[in-house]
Amino acid sequence: MFNPTESSVKKMLPAPLRSSQMPLAALFIGEHPCQEIGTFMEAALIVQCLFDNQITGEEEVGAYFSHVYVDTDIALASGREIWGYARKNADISLTLKKNRVEASVVRNGHSLMKARCLLDEEGAWIDSGPNINFKVIPNASGETHDIAEVTAAYLTIDVHDGRSGDVEIEITSGPEDDFSAVEIDTIMLAQYFDCDFVVPPAKVVGELKL
Repeated sequence: MFNPTESSVKKMLPAPLRSSQMPLAALFIGEHPCQEIGTFMEAALIVQCLFDNQITGEEEVGAYFSHVYVDTDIALASGREIWGYARKNADISLTLKKNRVEASVVRNGHSLMKARCLLDEEGAWIDSGPNINFKVIPNASGETHDIAEVTAAYLTIDVHDGRSGDVEIEITSGPEDDFSAVEIDTIMLAQYFDCDFVVPPAKVVGELKL
């Protein structure tokens, strides 16, 4: 996890999302042994945000997935079509040796994300609210959109083991992947979890004006 600069987090959050009181973001890299679609790797840049839930009429805190990568076609398609995760294909690696973790994301030969962690303390799960995505499906005419909505998925999570420690992060733009808006103010910590979680059907909590 890290604190982006205030100007950076505003660039990373498209309307109608807004920055929380303390700018907060995270680089996520993990392995998912999914029962429905098989095991796949996923990586994401996640930004804490505020959004107006049109179902409840309340302002809520959520985790917006600004950049998302997976390494199987079925994970890419299901994530995009159901929830609106803006997934792309990439080569993703994650290795744990004793208390050291190394992770990387490479897309079309270009290194986009790297993380090196030393886990020497217990880690506690931090509830960051629902996963927030923009589900956008253009009309066949190309002139408008059949779907343009803000989705929220409220995950249920069962943590078996958690560790935390220091981390080094590298985030670099590639020819097809723009991270120029990301400006890191302070790096907070790394967290590693062995957990089970369920991603439920999403709720449509807002509309997009495109």
